[in-house]
Amino acid sequence: MKTTIYSPQNNYVLSTLVREIFLGFKEGRELAYRLFIRDLRAGYKRSFLGIFWLFIPPFFTAGIWIFLNDQQVVSIQGAPMDYAAFTLCGTILWSFFAEALNKPIQRYQSAMGMMSKLNFPRESLVLAAVYDQLFSLILKLIVLVPILWILGYPPNLNWLIGFLGIFGLLIAGISIGLMLSPIGLLYGDIGKALPMILPFVMYLSPVIYPLRDGGKLAILQGINPVTPFLEMARSSLGGYEFTLWQPLLIWTGVLVGLLLFSLLVVKIAMPMIVERSGS
Repeated sequence: MKTTIYSPQNNYVLSTLVREIFLGFKEGRELAYRLFIRDLRAGYKRSFLGIFWLFIPPFFTAGIWIFLNDQQVVSIQGAPMDYAAFTLCGTILWSFFAEALNKPIQRYQSAMGMMSKLNFPRESLVLAAVYDQLFSLILKLIVLVPILWILGYPPNLNWLIGFLGIFGLLIAGISIGLMLSPIGLLYGDIGKALPMILPFVMYLSPVIYPLRDGGKLAILQGINPVTPFLEMARSSLGGYEFTLWQPLLIWTGVLVGLLLFSLLVVKIAMPMIVERSGS
């Protein structure tokens, strides 16, 4: 009688996974674009304000703080540019990061039924999330640039450096969002907690007030991955000196590693999540 012994094996080879991820991005480009166009049309079809919802919340938040500071209900001093422009840039950039963080979870949740029935590159959903954010960025800049011009900050070549900071915010948001996606798909608590956590984290970031030189808040700003990229983008738009080069380099390396790690985690976990969801 033949005896067969089964033993646990690790079938995940790092080089194979990395190759499959890059191949998935290559093969999923067209599908990602089609998903982006489909959801763009469907998302605003039954909305009166439509795409304006992409920048109404940050403008509303900025307007509140500009009014409070103007009426001296709160006193925010030391802003390196006009406070209205400073706050508007901060809230727009923060909203871009927050949207990027939420997009991967939203994309995977909306495609769960499709993933359980069809075999397609899952990386196309990540690309679709990036397309969503690039479209959102274009609309935000269309509104932000004329306002900054009116407030005395016309476009110049330094703004090109600001796009590096904006790209960093995109990578930061997508990386963290991807890392949270497997847990967010299994447990709805993540999706419910993020709307409460993100506004709190915003107030720990230099969004509506300038960087602090000392104290606990300065420490929290220093370990905040959003801080150097937001400041790099805003300083380029506002024409003031950017000083956070060391944190910028450190967080760039950390976030690139986190992005690759998150892609690997999602690659391994997604089949099990889809199978569990289907059952």
